[in-house]
Amino acid sequence: MKNIFVEGIQGSGKSTLVNNIYKSKPELNICREGDYCPVDLAWCAYMSKEEYEAVLKKYSPIKDDIVKNTVKELEYYIVSYTKIITDISGFHKDLENYEVFNGRKTLPELKEVIFARYKNFTGEGYLFECAFFQNIMEDLILFHMISDDEIIEFYGELFKLVDKEKFMLLYLMNDNLEESINIIKKERSDEEGNELWYDMMLGYLADSPYGRRYGLKSFEDLVNHFKHRQELELTIIREVIGENAVVLRAKDYDMEQVMLQINIIEISDGGDYATYRLNAEKTEGEEATSYTIRLITTQEHSLLDNFLYEAIFIPEGVEAPPKDIIKAPELQVYVESFGTRDGDICFVAEMSGKVVGAVWVRIMDDYGHVEDGVPSFAISLYKEYRGCGIGTELMKRMLAELQTRGYKKASLAVQKENYAVRMYKKVGFEIIDENDEEYIMMWRAKNGV
Repeated sequence: MKNIFVEGIQGSGKSTLVNNIYKSKPELNICREGDYCPVDLAWCAYMSKEEYEAVLKKYSPIKDDIVKNTVKELEYYIVSYTKIITDISGFHKDLENYEVFNGRKTLPELKEVIFARYKNFTGEGYLFECAFFQNIMEDLILFHMISDDEIIEFYGELFKLVDKEKFMLLYLMNDNLEESINIIKKERSDEEGNELWYDMMLGYLADSPYGRRYGLKSFEDLVNHFKHRQELELTIIREVIGENAVVLRAKDYDMEQVMLQINIIEISDGGDYATYRLNAEKTEGEEATSYTIRLITTQEHSLLDNFLYEAIFIPEGVEAPPKDIIKAPELQVYVESFGTRDGDICFVAEMSGKVVGAVWVRIMDDYGHVEDGVPSFAISLYKEYRGCGIGTELMKRMLAELQTRGYKKASLAVQKENYAVRMYKKVGFEIIDENDEEYIMMWRAKNGV
């Protein structure tokens, strides 16, 4: 499962987007600003053992609360101190001094901390708010005052440490920053009309080394700073992140399309689908092709005869068998009356209106049968669509469906010479048995036995 990073300038609607994604996919590990986050350190104290023990001693009346909001990483202690509610004077201001941002670390120190945490992060299924751009970018611009080229180079190095297969950035681009800032000035005011957020942001800009150097203290200065940051972040998306990012218009996007783009799919009978890019080489100037993975319809069940034939492995130099071979009882078990039994599930890949591949499971006594109640796999694509990554995505989609429906295992049989063995291993199948010609492979759900 991908890790989703939501970014954009303040007031672009990041929290709303994060909440909507989380509402549709509550199993994600959500990290909002101020939470403990395995990659970001905003609003968190980052302390050595000696510093942490000194804080526990100094604030002993709330020691239990501090410990509860602390995560130890190697030799460091990370305290989500803004989560601690206390009337002890100076506590929050004191813990703020242990943050890594706002110029509290030298640039080499900051880089070392951030790069190490991204390099060591191996998790998946996380939903991050402001963990990739916002806090790091503000620090690099306002406190370390490095050039745009140096910032782009910084992110180029950082992105090399990211697991690209698990990384997806959703960026909310704001076409009218002046209007947005005026709106949140009013929205984030107290009952007496004091513009708390705006005063804080303008003060943050004006008091920074960058703000002091250039005398920045007006509404226009804040808008121009945000414009500059947005342009720089979009440049990094174009030059560094590429297809691992999706740029959305702030507060003007289709949530359903967003969910499709990040391949987070809601289950619905007969209407489940996701859109993918075709993972194949393209000649210069040729547009990338997309395809759709969706549940098969009842009217399309007859197509499984074609895909059953395509699934027959034919070694190089061996003549293909006649198509009526699929009428043999040991093959008909895969497709006969498909859709009428519990456990019959099939997804197809459709491209330009044509179904080009299928993956299906059935609880049956086939070549790959291992236990009663364990679904057996079948998958195939037309020859011209093989080797493009479609089969892998079909397999992943089916395995996600099986786990959603509570299945703990699945199995298949595959010829030892078949190149698909590598694909099956890639998506989590393991060889559990073999004969002269075939491997028997099994997949187990992550929480399975």
